[in-house]
Amino acid sequence: MRLTVGDSLLSGLVVRLTLVLAVVMGVVLWQIESTLGRTGDMAQDELLRRQAAEIVNSLKVDTNRNGTVRRIIVNLSPQSAAAYIERGQGYVYFIQDNEGRMLAQSDPMASVWVQPALSARPTVPTMLNTEARDGESSALYLLVQPVTMPSGPLYVIVGQYRTIDDMLLQSAKGGLMPGLLLVLLPLFVGALLAALGLVRGGLSPLRQVAKTMGQVGRQVRMGHEGKVSMEGVPREVRPVVVAFNEVLDDFAKSMAAQQALTADTAHQLKTPLAVMQARLEQLEDFKGRKELERDVLRMNRLVRQLLHYAVLSQHPATLAGHDLVDEVRDVVGGMVPLARQAGVDLRFAAPDGGVFVQMDPLQVAEAVGNIVDNAIRHSPKDGGKNDKKAIVEVEVTEDGHVHVRDRGPGVPVAEQAMVFTRFWQGPTNQSGESAHGGAGLGLAVVAEIMRQHNGSASVAARDGGGSVFTLEFSK
Repeated sequence: MRLTVGDSLLSGLVVRLTLVLAVVMGVVLWQIESTLGRTGDMAQDELLRRQAAEIVNSLKVDTNRNGTVRRIIVNLSPQSAAAYIERGQGYVYFIQDNEGRMLAQSDPMASVWVQPALSARPTVPTMLNTEARDGESSALYLLVQPVTMPSGPLYVIVGQYRTIDDMLLQSAKGGLMPGLLLVLLPLFVGALLAALGLVRGGLSPLRQVAKTMGQVGRQVRMGHEGKVSMEGVPREVRPVVVAFNEVLDDFAKSMAAQQALTADTAHQLKTPLAVMQARLEQLEDFKGRKELERDVLRMNRLVRQLLHYAVLSQHPATLAGHDLVDEVRDVVGGMVPLARQAGVDLRFAAPDGGVFVQMDPLQVAEAVGNIVDNAIRHSPKDGGKNDKKAIVEVEVTEDGHVHVRDRGPGVPVAEQAMVFTRFWQGPTNQSGESAHGGAGLGLAVVAEIMRQHNGSASVAARDGGGSVFTLEFSK
């Protein structure tokens, strides 16, 4: 049988342990109930033996001169005799000789009640019952006790109705079982919690291996060599680690080949594009020149971003403590002429004190520059509608965040998760080109830089229109 609870191994183990403990608890209760039943039967048998012994000891035998038993008197104490007066009291006795002649009985109907035992002639005390005739709930449980007499054996048949035993047993169960449940339920819960703790402890090495795998995976994605050490790894998990290391090797080789191809391709395209741009500048004006120059500029931009993306993958960030305010201020200051040329008012805000984070200044400058450049290019050139001002605000906060706010067209919620993927360009014109001249790599470069800084890049809609791009650094 296969049990699954979602995708949690721990939950599956807990369910299995719960079932096992429930079965064990059920077996214990069943065993206790069976033991009580056997104990009740043993007590009943012992009681029948004592009754038989009491009757045998109380017998007064009246015989003829030839030794034949003429009659028998059962001289029981008043307390004992009272138990045989009515059937409802639960006791009956019947005494017969070897020929089946009734010598004494506790009730005129006794011979009917003990009828299954009338034909028994045992040499040792023998237990019988009337379950086949009366059913278990109304059965009479009998003891046939042989008594040796000079004239021949007598047979004392003593019976006890099940009702008395049931009352005793049910009374015992009624008093004992609730108490047992009160004891066993806390033990069951305690055992389950203890088992849960043991299972969680047993899974601790697996969680540690998973954590190590994640760390090594991030290192490999950032261009570092990495492999999960087999030291301390449980024997059962080692095949998974071996397979993971093999996948890492294949992935690292594939990434290295891809990065080399990207860098080589971009490098090979850089020179022809530079020559093409120089020749265009030397030509006289002709129809379509502006469009061609724009296309060449776009291709140059794409090549530069490809090269930078390849460099990022091959040479991860070198992190050290730096003032984020100073770095962002320098970037914003350097982009003011570009903003003015585009008719955009570029503003900067930051705390009075420094905000120190772990970063690579050159890469952070590239990330902030790409975000600000993206905001400038998407800002309305004529101030927009509804008196929206073409303003780009850059803010550094004390918690190590950089917010860039613009009044551009914004990013639909459904597309916000795609903004930082490679070659995503947002709205395009009729020719299928980006409406704002982007190459679709700038924000992907930002996302890669922030990943290498153990941070994140995100975008959200701005109240009143536009977007808010946020870079979150870890201090």
